[in-house]
Amino acid sequence: MILKGWLQEAEKKIYSLDAELIACYALGFEDRVELVLHGEDDFDMKKADELVEKRAAGVPLAYLTGKKEFFGRDFKVDKNVLIPRPETEDIILSVLSIVETDQLKNLTILDVGTGSGCIPITLKLELDAIGVDAKIFASDISKPALKIASENAEALNATVSFVYSDLLAKFKTLPDILIANLPYVDKSWDWTSDSLKFEPALALYADDKGLKIIKRLLDEINDRKDKKRHFLLLEADPSQHQDIIDYAKKRGINLILKNNFILVFHT
Repeated sequence: MILKGWLQEAEKKIYSLDAELIACYALGFEDRVELVLHGEDDFDMKKADELVEKRAAGVPLAYLTGKKEFFGRDFKVDKNVLIPRPETEDIILSVLSIVETDQLKNLTILDVGTGSGCIPITLKLELDAIGVDAKIFASDISKPALKIASENAEALNATVSFVYSDLLAKFKTLPDILIANLPYVDKSWDWTSDSLKFEPALALYADDKGLKIIKRLLDEINDRKDKKRHFLLLEADPSQHQDIIDYAKKRGINLILKNNFILVFHT
């Protein structure tokens, strides 16, 4: 089929940008410029047609192409991991700000519930670039997720140690910086029914209004506190922030700042 005509038909079913990206993926094009250069050429679009139908049914584009950009880098994703969100990039910016403000040069970082590994891998590469020696660990309760994260670290040449662990079970002491983008979605939230149905429930939903796992983490941090100052960065819905702040404060974990979806504490 002539590529230009295929795009016109596909755009009747899905967003034009999605159609273009699917075409690039199916045809092995480097970028969308090639769509213009080859617009009058004839291609077998069977693979692309199948992807369009899946996208029209609501399957996220990232799962169809197998990748998602995060902080300027492409990360492999599949149905076993959440798709990296733009708002999660605030965690990266917050950590870099902490490192600069406190002039940290040698530190340990742990990302709990790492999923695709986008947070620890990005931090390792960004900190290496500014000459900060950081030993970075990442954990998850999902072995398939850890496999994806390890593959991303290898592909991006980032040295991160991955650990199979339920929250802090495998960690006796706290790192200098602890990061957690844990399941925090309340199943009663109406807007989640369609938008999240293709992503792994294990990484999304939690009981107690979405706060059960976050509270467990705060309890485990409280059990491991020492005289050293540690930073904690949590991602959660803004509607949950005050409950988290109050719960943390009762355990001696105090808020430093909040920014959109991100809460920053110190112990």
